[in-house]
Amino acid sequence: MKKKSTFLILSLLLNILLLGAVFYIGAIKTNFFSRMGNRLGLWEMNPKHRVDYWCIQGWNNSFQKLGVDFDVVFYGNSITRGSDFREYFPSVSICNLGYPGDNMDGMMLRIPSIQGVHPKKVFVMAGINGLHLQPKDVFTEKYDKLVSALCDSLPGTQIFLQSILPVNNTDFGKYVGDNDKIKWANTVIEQIAENHNCTYVDLFNEYAVNDEMPKELSRDGVHLLPHAYEKWARVIEPYFQ
Repeated sequence: MKKKSTFLILSLLLNILLLGAVFYIGAIKTNFFSRMGNRLGLWEMNPKHRVDYWCIQGWNNSFQKLGVDFDVVFYGNSITRGSDFREYFPSVSICNLGYPGDNMDGMMLRIPSIQGVHPKKVFVMAGINGLHLQPKDVFTEKYDKLVSALCDSLPGTQIFLQSILPVNNTDFGKYVGDNDKIKWANTVIEQIAENHNCTYVDLFNEYAVNDEMPKELSRDGVHLLPHAYEKWARVIEPYFQ
């Protein structure tokens, strides 16, 4: 009985140590709680706690010292990254600042990269990452804060706020969010565009069929297939005149 009790105590202590190690590595070293609380709008996270903070600072430095000006910047996440609008607008110098997985907090940190290339126009697509977890007031506050910072940092630059694209519930799409909340978010984006004298660009309704992304246009329910960017280009073409 004594040996059994000793074994149980040692097992309990070992489990506590293992749980402590998992907590330390998974929550403290990776700032999991800090990042999740920030995403849910419970508190503001120190930007330096982002795992990509110094990488972003390095890229900001590179763009600021590049010595090249662009006509247009496309600014967003992986959906923007997947585009190559030079194919549709070959006479326009275009800089693609799409960063996979980026959210509005990260985009705030990358504004100096835009400043470094002195664009005449900036096309923004933001908000899909984390939208399904965010309370509506947090989304509104973060989007407005991002647009305010862009307007203050880029005086004289035309800023276009593009709607969030629809998703469908195949593959990755079912984990990202629902189209009802996306449509709500787009009404917020449109109002913020009006408040800041930016131009709102409705891409949602260009793509949506029965309020969702057609499967033939997306590889995973969220990200566009290469040929699907033609619709996007057609919508923004008038703003390139």
